[in-house]
Amino acid sequence: MSYKNDPKPEVLRIEELVINVKSGDIKLPKFQRPFVWKKENILALLDSIYNRYPIGSILLWLTKEKLASERRIGDLEINERPEEYPTNYLLDGQQRLSTLCGALYWDGVNQKSMWNISFDLDKETFLYPDGEDKFEYFPLNKLLGTFDFINQLKKFEGHDKKEKYEKNAGRLLEAIKNYKVAAVIIGNMSVNEVAPIFERINSTGRRLTMVDLMRAATWSGEFDLSNSIDTIRESLSTKNFEGVPEIEILRNISTVNGYGMNRDDINKLRNLDSKTLEESSKMCKLAYERAVDFMTRELPITSSVYLPYSLQLTFLVEFFNVCPNPTIMQREELKKWFWKVALSKYFASFNTAQITLDLKNIRDFGLNKINQLTITKPVDYKNFSSENFRLNKASSKTFGLLLAHNQPLSLLDGSRINTNKALAVVNRHEYHHIFPKAFLKSSGIKEMDTHANICLLNMGNNRTISDSRPSIYLKNLRGILGNKFTEVLDSNFINEEAYNAAISEDYNEFIKIRKQLLITKAKGLVGDRV
Repeated sequence: MSYKNDPKPEVLRIEELVINVKSGDIKLPKFQRPFVWKKENILALLDSIYNRYPIGSILLWLTKEKLASERRIGDLEINERPEEYPTNYLLDGQQRLSTLCGALYWDGVNQKSMWNISFDLDKETFLYPDGEDKFEYFPLNKLLGTFDFINQLKKFEGHDKKEKYEKNAGRLLEAIKNYKVAAVIIGNMSVNEVAPIFERINSTGRRLTMVDLMRAATWSGEFDLSNSIDTIRESLSTKNFEGVPEIEILRNISTVNGYGMNRDDINKLRNLDSKTLEESSKMCKLAYERAVDFMTRELPITSSVYLPYSLQLTFLVEFFNVCPNPTIMQREELKKWFWKVALSKYFASFNTAQITLDLKNIRDFGLNKINQLTITKPVDYKNFSSENFRLNKASSKTFGLLLAHNQPLSLLDGSRINTNKALAVVNRHEYHHIFPKAFLKSSGIKEMDTHANICLLNMGNNRTISDSRPSIYLKNLRGILGNKFTEVLDSNFINEEAYNAAISEDYNEFIKIRKQLLITKAKGLVGDRV
């Protein structure tokens, strides 16, 4: 029994393979991993071929689908191929085929190139000449061209090892040129059907992402999804938002076109022409710039690293796409929405139906069809204030933003803490245990990392305080700060009662009071009744 997608085995000589690459009949799809082999891997492959050892098969996908592909394989520039002809896309064998194309078609310019490889005709080994030009070194890029090969042989005239060199050069040519490689060809499959095959045989175990697949499916000479994503990221770099995940930008390119954020919606992009995709990418870029401007101006966010959930930005981008110039009331509502989403852990888990409904709501809000953004999941304020602080958690990022929103002043000297610097990267040195861990350990207290025991402090002050107990470093604070004493405490969510508990080293009472102060602030940001 045979099936339409049955692989078709063929046997191709190396010379045929590299010629097919040069002509554009074999191309490397851009969803392939980069070339990663080191020089020793390259030399080992060539040695295996020369000695007739097996080097494995390659897998080709024959299709008329036009996919994004590399313009070069190894050091070989690939010719364009008329669109009416099907193309073989290389799914497995990139490292091996890149090695052959690179070595056999090296352009001879950069002498330190990893493709500058010679064959020692005396020792019958492959090597990197490293600037040495010895009689016995036969450059591999002079092997396949008839005139190049003959001219290399002429160098041996009059040499006492002429016969040996010519014999081994002939053997080298025969070995490289006529070595047979098994090529398995699959056809009649879409890019989505091919993807799991690629993932299965990929030795790195790398899964193809939705961005990889859509880049391959939407590519043309006029549009490259990766270039569009890079352009958007670059435009956000001045505000430290260049790290926005690729998948979120792809989701927004989909929403800008009126589609949804889910896989089936994103797949619809493959039906759009290059001009539409290019224009929608430009619209997406503008929406991202507006959304990031809103975040960095009206929320204490200075980097994409500190976003509790990347989807928060994704939804804001679509809002600014449909509503480039929101009213003051809309901006206030967006801020409440941001805080409630973060504090409730709304995007900690989500499903297709939820995302679809939330997208409709954010669009309706931007189009003034509704006046509020409703988040059905309640905030567990008690749990938020009691959670352990860990920088890689969304809740602790939210907590860091809450601290920054209060514009804290240093507990040591009352100076303004640079929250832009503190939140630019996730850096534990910008945070301080008000009751130091060493003191709490010596007192037998285990719950030392709770949010309510953490404040923002610049690195220098943090080192100064170090493990000093609060009764020491806080006791003289009133005299040091003078009339700024209350302001400094308030900016760190510490009132008079909490301060007294701290200098009395009553940890439980301090935590109880500070939790309530944090909860009151959080409720105010969300718009919940205090």
